[in-house]
Amino acid sequence: MNKTSIYRERKSYVIYDESHALLYLNEQPVEIADEESGESVPGFSYTGNMPDGGTLVAASGVTEANRRDKFISGLIGLSYDMDAQIAVLANGNDTPEHGAELAAFSTVRADAKRQVDEMLCRTL
Repeated sequence: MNKTSIYRERKSYVIYDESHALLYLNEQPVEIADEESGESVPGFSYTGNMPDGGTLVAASGVTEANRRDKFISGLIGLSYDMDAQIAVLANGNDTPEHGAELAAFSTVRADAKRQVDEMLCRTL
């Protein structure tokens, strides 16, 4: 079940542990009531599989050079384990059923790339 959390500051990602990263995806601008003044201030909401609105993905050995690929792979892994990915890609579109499976996989992959690219381009 996805959770949405609101923050005053913009978020991107954090390395959660040596095997995972926490990605802050689905960013939406929001207005937050300042607790001291009661006035509205700008903020951001994030929706993901963790209580803080982040999305926990498998990502080990993340470096500046490979983080995009690791994060995309981790997001795809939430929908397709490695065996399923290999099967879909190996099957290709040799039958209508396999073609539909490949199209669905391609949609997940394109969405993962779009989300990660948006996240990595944020100015914090």
